[in-house]
Amino acid sequence: MRIGLGIPPLGFPFALCTTLVRQAEERGFESIWIGEAWGTETCTLVGALLARSQRIVIGTGILSLYLRPPTLTAMQAATLQLIAPGRVRLGLGVSTRNINTFHGLLWDYPVSRTREYVALLRRLLAGERVTYQGRFYQPHGFQLGIPLLAPLPLYLAAVNPRMLRLAGEIADGVLLAWLPASQVSRSIAEIARGAETAGRAPSAIDIGCYIHTVVTQDRKRTLKLLRRVLVGYCQANTYIEGFRRFGYGDILDEVHDRWRIGDRAGAEAAIPERMVEDLYVFGTAAECRAHIDRFVQAGVQLPVVALPPSSRMSEKDFLALMGAFGQ
Repeated sequence: MRIGLGIPPLGFPFALCTTLVRQAEERGFESIWIGEAWGTETCTLVGALLARSQRIVIGTGILSLYLRPPTLTAMQAATLQLIAPGRVRLGLGVSTRNINTFHGLLWDYPVSRTREYVALLRRLLAGERVTYQGRFYQPHGFQLGIPLLAPLPLYLAAVNPRMLRLAGEIADGVLLAWLPASQVSRSIAEIARGAETAGRAPSAIDIGCYIHTVVTQDRKRTLKLLRRVLVGYCQANTYIEGFRRFGYGDILDEVHDRWRIGDRAGAEAAIPERMVEDLYVFGTAAECRAHIDRFVQAGVQLPVVALPPSSRMSEKDFLALMGAFGQ
């Protein structure tokens, strides 16, 4: 089974990140995926880890396209390919309104913006000299000065139907996230609709999925930790839409009511165990492998097991995760 490992963008010590990548190579992981929010910047860390590894693929998972114009992303992608030709995957997404607010940016027209962005990016990576007056981007006479040394697969992060369909139209792969295994087939159906609209075979799109996973014997402690992370994601517009579609609307209403009055503990308590069990994988190594297999049986081709984005996770947690899924 193909398996990826996600490293949360929390600023783990670089020595630990290097150890994780080297051990992931040794244990048969296909890829490493590194995101960003308000901690580590993805391309810098991906480049450093590519330079310290030999075989493993390393992807940006996910670059926020709001934070950089397509010209800069083309430069960053080409630079990464210069470091490790053929071992780079470019993951892009729109993140959430909350993240843009932290950066002082508007979060607008995510699907239209992504379509224009990817179309421009493909032209730039192909080495074209581009002058373009678009709705969102207006490069003038830009031509990438570094030829790509190998094909560069482009993945889109997608949660909601319109972005899933767009991924099917224009991406080489998709990275799902924050959904139960029971919802995977519906997401794949939307991707297939997009592919068919563009005259593509749905089988041409690689189906990846970020799956937050904790290998643990301590269920009580883990439930508390996972609720704490999840309550924050319940405030993010991209995921709110998905959670409501998955049937958690009544739960979200109570969570939001408590959050608005500053009762974070009450908001966390309003999340029932079943929602945590749906959206995370946790338990013994055998239990985690069985749960991940449900995602694979539902159509996920590349499960990316990732520790939840919490500063309470440690090197021990990473090693347990790699021990459970190494091949």
